[in-house]
This record gives sequence, C-alpha cells and structure tokens, in this order.
Amino acid sequence: MRRSLPFLVLLLASTAACNRTDVGPSNRTAETANSTDAAGDMMEAPVPGTSVPSREGGPDIGTTAAPDVAFDYRYGFRLAADRIAQVQDQHQLLCERYTLARCRITGMTYRAAGQGDVEASMSFALDPAVARQFGHDAVQRVTAADGSVTESAIEGNEVGPSLRATGRTLSELQSDLERIELRLSGLDSGSALKSGLEEQAAELRAQIRSLRESRGSQAESLAMTPMIFRYGSGSLAPGPDQQPTLSEAAADMGESAMYGLYLLARVLIALAPWAGAALILWLVVRFLRRRLSPRPAGAAVESEAI
Repeated sequence: MRRSLPFLVLLLASTAACNRTDVGPSNRTAETANSTDAAGDMMEAPVPGTSVPSREGGPDIGTTAAPDVAFDYRYGFRLAADRIAQVQDQHQLLCERYTLARCRITGMTYRAAGQGDVEASMSFALDPAVARQFGHDAVQRVTAADGSVTESAIEGNEVGPSLRATGRTLSELQSDLERIELRLSGLDSGSALKSGLEEQAAELRAQIRSLRESRGSQAESLAMTPMIFRYGSGSLAPGPDQQPTLSEAAADMGESAMYGLYLLARVLIALAPWAGAALILWLVVRFLRRRLSPRPAGAAVESEAI
C-alpha cells in the first residue's frame, strides 16, 4: 500500500499538467481573437467630435468638434447665367424647410452686367447644428444645375473662453457695485464720501452695461452661424479665372465684332442729322455764291447784242 501511494500521486500530477496544457492555448487564442475584434471595432467606430472631409463643399467641420468656436461659412459658385436665379430660388426653398429660428435669409443681390456676365449673392443666418448639412444640400443644388464650387472657406473665432471670462468679470463688477450701494445706503446726504462713491458706482454701471453688450454679441455669434453664397457666370464668376475654350473664344470674337458694328451704327445715326445739316448749308452757300457773283464783261456785251 505504501509503494502504491507515490505512483498514485505521480499519476494525478501528470493528469493535472495535461489539463492545463490543453486549456491554455485555447484560452489564449480566444483572448487574442477578442482583443483583435475589439481593436477592429475601435478602428472602425468613428471618434466622437471628428469630421469627414467633403469633396463637394470643402472642409467639413461640425459644432461637436469645436463647441466654443463661432464659424463663418463662405461659398463661391460658378454657374451659367440663366441658371443663377433658378439656383437662388432653390436655396431659398431649402432654407424655408427649417423653422425661422434655425434658418433665415438676411440678404440677396442680383446684377446682370452684360450678356453672360451675372453676379449674385445670398446670405443666411443658421443654427450651428444645421449649418453643415445646409451647406451640403446647397452644394448639391448647384452641381445638379451643372455648376461647380470655386471657393469654400470656413473661418472660426474662438469666443467661448472670452465669453466665460466676461461672465466672471461681470460677476466681480456686480459684487463691487452691490458693496458700494450698500455703503451708500448707510451714509447721510451730507457725507463727504457720498459723491466719490456715487462716481464709482456710475463707472461700474457703465462697465457692466458695456460688458453685457459685448457678451450678448458673443453669445449671438455662437447661437447663429452666418453663411454667404456668391454666384457668378462669365467674367464675374468667383474664384480663379478659367481659360476660355476655342469655341468660347470664337464666340467672344464674334460678339466683339457685332458690338463694334453696333457702336459704329450708333455713331453714324448720332452724326447723321449734323451731316445732313452741313450738306444743306453747303448747297445753300454754293447757290448764293453763283447768284451773287459778278458776271464777266464779255458775257454782258454778248447778252446786249442778242
């Protein structure tokens, strides 16, 4: 019995080692697979606050990426002259889909300088949460009308820290004003300190009023995002100048020749009355000279002989 005990112990130890060897690799493989899947999920999942570049409208920045920045959007569109008014109407309808608190038109211009040369603009005030989507939809309307984006700019002004600093300054000034007003309430009307404290209180009120106006404008810039669209055709299109094609150059040459003939015709029409008057005056003068000029002596004797 004593000899069988060491053999039994050795058998149990060998069985336990085999079990650990079989379980270990499978667990490590599962853990590796789980970690790989987790890493893949992290790579595929979008990072909060980031933005995806837009090939149609240029940079694509959202308010989640910079919540303390007041953005200003500007776009330039090149379109055919007869498509500009149509696209402006579509952009107006696009704005009207939102409520007035989220999108409103703040200005519009349209100017036709010549045949094929038109420039126009529209400006909007947008809720920052819908500004990016509105820009994308507006660009799609332009491309659907065979237009192109020639300019795309997004400028930002970081007003969040300044807004919070202004709030702290306002709180401090308001505390100082309350302290001075409390001292003034305890002074007699004839006290020598009263006039000086009243001047300090007036200065504090002026500073508080100015800071409140500044803070209001800063808060408004964060609450609404301005967006400006510039439209153009021909030589008035925004963005870099494009080299004309051979057909466009020939068409421009023909238009220039016709315009030159038109100007020449206008000059001739304008000078025609003066030329006619000058001709009539010359004929009258010539007639009078013939009638009033003295006849030769030989011609007078011949006439008497007859």
